[in-house]
Amino acid sequence: MTLADSSQSFGLRYMQLDISRETAHDLPGVSFTNSFKVCEFVSQISSNETGMVCFLKVSFDDPKALDESNPAFELLEVLSQTNNAALIKAQTLGPLPRIFSTNEEVWWISPTYVSRNGMKITLKGTSKGMRSVREELYKLVGDGYKVKLGSESIQNPEFIDLLPEKQRAVLNKAVEMGYYSRPRKCTQRDIAREMNVKQATISEHLQSAESKIINSLTIP
Repeated sequence: MTLADSSQSFGLRYMQLDISRETAHDLPGVSFTNSFKVCEFVSQISSNETGMVCFLKVSFDDPKALDESNPAFELLEVLSQTNNAALIKAQTLGPLPRIFSTNEEVWWISPTYVSRNGMKITLKGTSKGMRSVREELYKLVGDGYKVKLGSESIQNPEFIDLLPEKQRAVLNKAVEMGYYSRPRKCTQRDIAREMNVKQATISEHLQSAESKIINSLTIP
């Protein structure tokens, strides 16, 4: 059994959230970019009422940024450091990571990071957990974020059954050719050429299929 098969058998989903800087302007995780260029989630160590204790990789122009008080996290330990980056152990402080620290059915995986352009959060978890997260996110930032699905969710039989035959065929070909891989292994044009149809047709079917799958994760 492959890892993807195992994920499906346990009902796990894969999803990415893109939150723009404008949408997240009130969150602590955005204000920290005044000192840091990028903060990348590496691994969670534990969770508590405040948030997560985790390993983070941060990059900066000035190492003094590590000495500054930060609203997004409390630096617990610097594990290694160069002139422009460091691997640190930290306690998260903001409301966004707290959503996930209190939900045992969803967890962050790579790539998850905050940059000066906004936030990207990659998730894996159960269908129930994903629905709960989307409800909490809506309370926090409204609908000001984009959702992307990964191949592990796309291929789940529960979702495939939602789709008409043509959408299912295009989606299966997209998965087969690596359209949903990270990084992508093909373009919509490649899929269209393989299936001998117009790129606009591929785009329409993929957008419709993704929309149906995403909406199935939404709280009624």
